[in-house]
Amino acid sequence: MNTSVNIIVIGLGSIGVRHVSNLLSLGFKNITLITQRQVFPSHWPDFPVYSKFQEIPNTIDFTHALICSPTAKHLNDLIPVLQAGIPSVFLEKPVSHSLEGIEDVMNILQPHQNIFLGFDLRFDPGLNKVNEILKEGGIGRVLSATAFVGQYLPDWRPHEDHRLGSSALKTKGGGVLLDLVHEFDYLFWLFGPVSTLAAFYQSNPELEIETEDLADVLIKYDSGLTATLHLDYHQRNLTRFCHITGTKGSLLWDLATKKVLWTDEKGTIQTFDFSNFERNDRFLRIIQAFMQKQEDERLTGFSEGLETLKMVLAAKKSSESHIFVRL
Repeated sequence: MNTSVNIIVIGLGSIGVRHVSNLLSLGFKNITLITQRQVFPSHWPDFPVYSKFQEIPNTIDFTHALICSPTAKHLNDLIPVLQAGIPSVFLEKPVSHSLEGIEDVMNILQPHQNIFLGFDLRFDPGLNKVNEILKEGGIGRVLSATAFVGQYLPDWRPHEDHRLGSSALKTKGGGVLLDLVHEFDYLFWLFGPVSTLAAFYQSNPELEIETEDLADVLIKYDSGLTATLHLDYHQRNLTRFCHITGTKGSLLWDLATKKVLWTDEKGTIQTFDFSNFERNDRFLRIIQAFMQKQEDERLTGFSEGLETLKMVLAAKKSSESHIFVRL
């Protein structure tokens, strides 16, 4: 155990609980919690618990902070952490639900401080294989991509009423565009900056929520390639895949089947199977990279996370104004 590491975790919803459990499994035990929660997993030790960051008598000793609160609270929780001088910050995705407060963060952020976003799909071995093949020119010049993700919202967190959760509420930063922001991020990771996008979203009555439950987005990248994204809360079985077309072949990454299919220019299909990789392994790997201060290009920095947020906000603007939006 590294006793010089002192961690604070803000917010203990499902993702916060997962991160704390993973930190324990990696041998990190000096953890302080900021939460309103009163009941904790039985295998956890008795951590110091506070209801607010400001209640902690001495914050100077913290080396790492994990912010796992609802999206709309991210910046409110991030600012005091930065003001306290904590050097390494892990901020759950997305950065926020709006650009309000971003300038304050940039003014407070010190040169020795690093903020990384919780985009764990970058640590999926299938998506890493896709990135590797693309870098090697395995399908030639990329022409287009189609990303699809859908999952039935009531099944996400079976112990709670989905109509009262953060996904359902605008004030908490819910809706498919922010909830399923991974697609915007990994396409940005694979293909680079975006020049223009257009989108339509829907708010249907069946799920009884106030946020958008389905969205379709068309993106043009600076490189010239185009991509389409589909996001929804309605698929009864988790569906998440990306199909990429190039001048010399194609790639299909399927998260549900844990496979990558690579079709070369002769039509030969090569299959890569990652069925031994468990979902939690992604979360373990991203936290391990964050805690070990690895120079890992898969870690999403704050500036990249901000670009992804701008894409989401542009998609909302496009749908509401019926226009193409330039970034």
